[in-house]
Amino acid sequence: MDKERKKRIQTIKLIITEILMVIAVVAIVIILTFLAMGYNVNKDGDLAQSGLLQLKSIPTGARIEIDDEIISPKTNMSRMLPAGQHSLKLEKEGYDTWEKEITSEAGWLLKIEYPRLFLKNRTKEKVREYQEGANLISASIDGSYIVYVTKDNTKLKLLNIRGDDISETEYDISKYLGEATPDRVYWNKNDDKVLISAKNGEKNEWIVFNLRDMSSSMNVTAEFKMDFSMIKFGSLSGDKLLALENGNLRSISINDKTVTQVLAENVSDFSNNDNALFYVGQKKIGEENIRGVLMYQEGNEDILLKEVADGTVVKLANHTYLGRKYLDIAEDNHLFIYRGDYPTEDFGISEMELLIDAEIAVAPEEMGVFASEQLMIARNGGAVAVFDAELSKLTEYDLESTKVFFLDNYLVGTIQDGKLYARDFDGSNKRELAEAGRFGVISKNDKWLYYDYVIDSKTNIFREKILD
Repeated sequence: MDKERKKRIQTIKLIITEILMVIAVVAIVIILTFLAMGYNVNKDGDLAQSGLLQLKSIPTGARIEIDDEIISPKTNMSRMLPAGQHSLKLEKEGYDTWEKEITSEAGWLLKIEYPRLFLKNRTKEKVREYQEGANLISASIDGSYIVYVTKDNTKLKLLNIRGDDISETEYDISKYLGEATPDRVYWNKNDDKVLISAKNGEKNEWIVFNLRDMSSSMNVTAEFKMDFSMIKFGSLSGDKLLALENGNLRSISINDKTVTQVLAENVSDFSNNDNALFYVGQKKIGEENIRGVLMYQEGNEDILLKEVADGTVVKLANHTYLGRKYLDIAEDNHLFIYRGDYPTEDFGISEMELLIDAEIAVAPEEMGVFASEQLMIARNGGAVAVFDAELSKLTEYDLESTKVFFLDNYLVGTIQDGKLYARDFDGSNKRELAEAGRFGVISKNDKWLYYDYVIDSKTNIFREKILD
């Protein structure tokens, strides 16, 4: 064999080897790409795309069962999960069991980060006893504080429950409440101010307490001598309020003790978040006054988003989750949820994506946003509709109680027949926790469950350790 022929054969072999190597690399890249996208071969030998399950729990280290099969590792973990319906169960020695039916979607991330297992065989510990009884008792959603107002309205007690040790600060509030009886409390997002709604005969009064500087607190009704039917915090810090007075929407500065001129007239409800303010009111277009949902624009003409019929009761909420904006509108018992950039012109709500268009059981009396703005909850008494922005899913259920609150960001608490119950925000995993009177909350460090109970006319605050 001559040298030229040998050289050609070696060159051909080299080329074939390189081609095979390129094909192998490309094949590996394709396989890895498909695996990263959740594709695998199922039991039937078909190529199918899975979803990704991201699972966390409190406490961590819970055993995982999916479709009755034990999965490793334990929580917290991530794994591919075939698309479709699955049963999920979490168990840990010494704790109760958490279970749920879940849906995995091909190519999508399913985050389940809220399961909480409660320690069994808990011991009840009395941490406070108040002989005078309470006019109002409430806890911040993040489990940092409990506010307690004495029955004679003279003292406000602030309990710091963030850690294992409890501290208490007492304030004289007699000049703020007077003869009014507090009945509702609202916390600002920083949990350093509370807005209390109080009844004084036929009159409604609103009082803002600054829990870090009580001297800057204010009876808003007395300060401005106006009849406010609704007030909400208008800023994260709570230094700004938005208020309805005889249908007029106004802004109030707590620091400057000033109230603005009318921002909008004939307003029945409003919602503000992410520097956007929405309200139910009227706008004149041509010769016609049209009632609808409007977006307030300082210095510019307000935008009419959606027309609503006269006589329709409309409730609003708006929020931002993972950078995406949501607008929630309930017209009587018809719920619309939109997602996307807010419109820039009249009747431009069609620019937003309509996620939910559904009849719900009852017309909500109130709508609120919770859990880092993932959840919107519409409620009328014990009837609840919950929109989960993570899954773009609406769930309805009946709490069978009007004493409703959040134990943490995802657990709904209720008092029924003198007992405290917890359930997940979507109504699942209902569990009886303790005998209680008005409230319950889980401390910020996740270790303690606090609740109240009246014994011999004395208000007692108890706690139980729920996490080792």
